[in-house]
Amino acid sequence: MLMASCFCYGQAKKAITDDARLNKCILENTAYFTFNGAEPAGEGWSRLENLFAQNQFVAWGEYHNSPLLSQLTGFALASASKNGYKTWCTETSPFAASQLTWIAKTSNPYDTIISFSKTNHLTPTFPFFESRADIQMLQTASKLNYRIWGIDQEFQLTFPYCISKIFAGVPNASKPLYKAVRDSLLAKWWMPDAKLLDSLRKVVKRPDLKHLIDEVEISRDIYNTGDSQTRATLMKRNFYNYFDALKSKNEKIFFKMGSNHLARGMNLETNLYDIGNTIFELSEHNGTGFANVYFMVRYWKDKDKVIDDIESDEHQNPKVFSRLYDREKWVTIDIRSLRRRIKNDGSLTLDTYKLIEKYDYVVISPEIL
Repeated sequence: MLMASCFCYGQAKKAITDDARLNKCILENTAYFTFNGAEPAGEGWSRLENLFAQNQFVAWGEYHNSPLLSQLTGFALASASKNGYKTWCTETSPFAASQLTWIAKTSNPYDTIISFSKTNHLTPTFPFFESRADIQMLQTASKLNYRIWGIDQEFQLTFPYCISKIFAGVPNASKPLYKAVRDSLLAKWWMPDAKLLDSLRKVVKRPDLKHLIDEVEISRDIYNTGDSQTRATLMKRNFYNYFDALKSKNEKIFFKMGSNHLARGMNLETNLYDIGNTIFELSEHNGTGFANVYFMVRYWKDKDKVIDDIESDEHQNPKVFSRLYDREKWVTIDIRSLRRRIKNDGSLTLDTYKLIEKYDYVVISPEIL
């Protein structure tokens, strides 16, 4: 009789669902910080700062084109610097990174950037480095003596600037002959003719300009075909070109790129192994740490209308995290422990499972983007 009672009691015990595990994790591992342009304050920020002390690679997976997030990144660069970081990896090309490094040292970097846009009649010349906050972030990196690595493709908006730089390297005696080539390339700047680019390659002498032509041609092909695999491969190759040249393989590197690129495992959008997984695997090889942070917003503006991601037909972020939005504070959630506890019982949405699998922290911004 006693045995039957015990058996019934064991059978009646309710199983814990993944949804319940997530809610418990959120309750136990959520902290907050305030930030309005001045120094961030709060436990949530302290937890993000601690990642720089604990890891060789820290990756901030951002939502793009936020001056506020660029301001916050300036403080992150300062915090990382105190923990031995001297390399900042960005979602730009190697050439763009070299130009940004130079621009940061000019007397007025913002005016310098704007002058390029006026010359090319395109804005921005360098995507993700457009607002005053972006340039302040760049200046902070320069003052702290960061190396800026650019591992991505050349963006289309930068093509006219690249073409002008390449033409400037044509020997003076040949410039009159190649002016028509330059003009033809600029006339169709968004998809420059490969044969015309090759003709410039034959006449320019500098190896860096020949390499720039290669960059433009590869990027042109990526845009033409929509080939995400080629882009991911390019990012990894560019990263290792920098990394292999380092004297120490324990160099600490801070990454700030689009969140989908920095996932552990497959890219959230392309289902390809992207640079984030490469960095993670490298940290495993080195026996050092890797931590990635998924930054997100709940609200954004479309003209005069405010869009709520929760109510959007094609929401960008898991609703369970959007519901944690606080209009006064940044919300920081450590979700690392969930990967060991999740049973994949279907009680969470697929996008929630993916985020838990691929990221260590979720940060919800209070801004309306």
